[in-house]
Amino acid sequence: HQANRLHSPTCVVINQDAARMSTFYKTDPTTGEKSELKFDRVLADVPCSGDGTIRKNYDVWSKWNQANANNFHIIQLKIAKRGAELLKKGGLISYSTCSLNPLEDEAVIAELLNQSKGGLELIDASKILPELKCRGGLEDWLVMSRENVVYDSFKDVPENLHKQIYASSFPPE
Repeated sequence: HQANRLHSPTCVVINQDAARMSTFYKTDPTTGEKSELKFDRVLADVPCSGDGTIRKNYDVWSKWNQANANNFHIIQLKIAKRGAELLKKGGLISYSTCSLNPLEDEAVIAELLNQSKGGLELIDASKILPELKCRGGLEDWLVMSRENVVYDSFKDVPENLHKQIYASSFPPE
């Protein structure tokens, strides 16, 4: 219903696992040749813990624990990566959460940039949207388990937690 308010024929809403979004193809009308369709813009509004909505959604606070961010991190990374794969060269991807947790924000973006091996770059959105109120991201953060045990690096994480806490959760060196 929100897309209907846009009155735009250039918006497509698809109900599919975003981490496994299908590849789209277009057919050249003259040659009949198929080629992969890439997008100018991708909005990756990923599922998240919602901890940034605590001021208006008190239920989030009563259910919050660190494991929420740990659980969402890898899902968010997969969605962001697939979104980037669907971009045209020179396209823009906007990664969005309603979380303030760096494991869901900075850690995902840092790993996405690392995996792209220079194929992606982080741009300052304030140059595109000068009225946007924002600040730079964190460069350092803590990673901890559900039990609030803090780990300094992935090598300190017990093996039984490797499917809950990922190497990409830690600040890049």
